[in-house]
Amino acid sequence: MVKMTLTLLLGLCAACVPAGSVRAAETASTQSAPMRVVFHLDTDSKGTVTAMHQVRNLLTADPTAKIVVVALGESVRFLVKGSKTEGGYPFALMIEDLQQSGVRFEACNNTMTTLKITKNQLDDDIDVVPSGLAEIARLQSREGYAYIKP
Repeated sequence: MVKMTLTLLLGLCAACVPAGSVRAAETASTQSAPMRVVFHLDTDSKGTVTAMHQVRNLLTADPTAKIVVVALGESVRFLVKGSKTEGGYPFALMIEDLQQSGVRFEACNNTMTTLKITKNQLDDDIDVVPSGLAEIARLQSREGYAYIKP
């Protein structure tokens, strides 16, 4: 009886090992894929500066992170050429620095239309998306991006 119970327990333990190994492999695979994060910006200049610092902090923690900053509402104004922080620092320098680290910036066309801002008025390499909210939802639901709203 003891031998039969021991054999049964060893069999059960052996059956568990592959499942644990599969989970470990899945976890390792997930951890090796770059983190994907979308930042939702729709605030004034001061809030946008805070968000840019948060993007930089995330890149410092994980330089391989894929980050998209989607600006709508008042935040679209920081993407306009010549825009500056309340302290007079050019947003273009922050944008360029983050772009060199792989961060993608997108502006909401709906907001641009409302604010009468054209694509030509935006800093270099800013993508325009039809709807900022639709883009955020697409990135989350279809591409697995984590959502951050500073």
